[in-house]
Amino acid sequence: MIRRRDLLKTGAAAMALLSAGPALAQDYPTKPVHMIVPFAQGGATDQVARLIAAPLEEKLGQPVVVVNQPGAGGAVGLANLARTRADGYTIAIGSDSTLAARPLMSETGYDSDSFQMIARVVEIPSGVAVRADSPWQSLGDLVEALKSERLTYSGSGVASGPHLAMAVFLDQQGVEATFVNSDSNQEGMVKLLSGEVDFLTGGGSNFPAMFSESGESDIRVLGLAAGDRWPFLPEVPTYKEQGFDYLRSQWFGIVAPAGVPEEAVATVSSAVAELVEGEEFRQRLEEFYFNPAYLDPDAMRAQVEEEKEGIRPVLDKIGLLAN
Repeated sequence: MIRRRDLLKTGAAAMALLSAGPALAQDYPTKPVHMIVPFAQGGATDQVARLIAAPLEEKLGQPVVVVNQPGAGGAVGLANLARTRADGYTIAIGSDSTLAARPLMSETGYDSDSFQMIARVVEIPSGVAVRADSPWQSLGDLVEALKSERLTYSGSGVASGPHLAMAVFLDQQGVEATFVNSDSNQEGMVKLLSGEVDFLTGGGSNFPAMFSESGESDIRVLGLAAGDRWPFLPEVPTYKEQGFDYLRSQWFGIVAPAGVPEEAVATVSSAVAELVEGEEFRQRLEEFYFNPAYLDPDAMRAQVEEEKEGIRPVLDKIGLLAN
């Protein structure tokens, strides 16, 4: 026979568990969070990770450990994330190219559904540069040259954000150029300055450091694919100012394996939103020429899906779409 006293004990225990549920959820995180960077140290993805890691760990109350896992244009690190336990303690920095384009190109071990989007953090406008002694003074000059010459260009790797930004633009203009691969934007810049390639495609953050305080430089930035003139390079006209209706930004955000607890998603996304709105973090971003650009999980997912469909025909045309 079950005694009334035992029933009361059982009921009290059940109520205790129910009341503890939200408290346990609110305790996240209770141990260090590892942040995978799917590229080597020194590039834009790595810079974003290290900029966000320290202030994020202050918000979370636990260490945020940056782990570089480069390879296959970002596919190695993100494939590793997709196979990681979805408990909120391993996240990664994804981007427009690694989340939207890379899975369409080859067998990566993941697609966009492999991840829970958490928060977009920053973005930078795409741009194009030539050597300072180049005969092309404007983006229009470069496009006209491409109509009669087979020029070469470089950027930070096949199917990187800069490569795809230029591939889309060239396709839009009905012209072609030969892409010369580089492992990083720095390597691409060396190829530009040495004369190995005719122009360089890159995120805007790569260009300001190339100018002296007086504005002198070994490069000329022909245009930035931004809606308005970029504060970090106010003398550089936008594509639209030059008659080209083209906007393209490169962005970086935080993702986790699909199935991660909602509490972890909400906690990290909320912390990122607070950071991006804070003046101190914004000033820190400015030092590296990044624009704060928070998006919540749903908006970030929508952007990935939109860009995935937009880039598919271009990848097919340039021979990078997987069969």
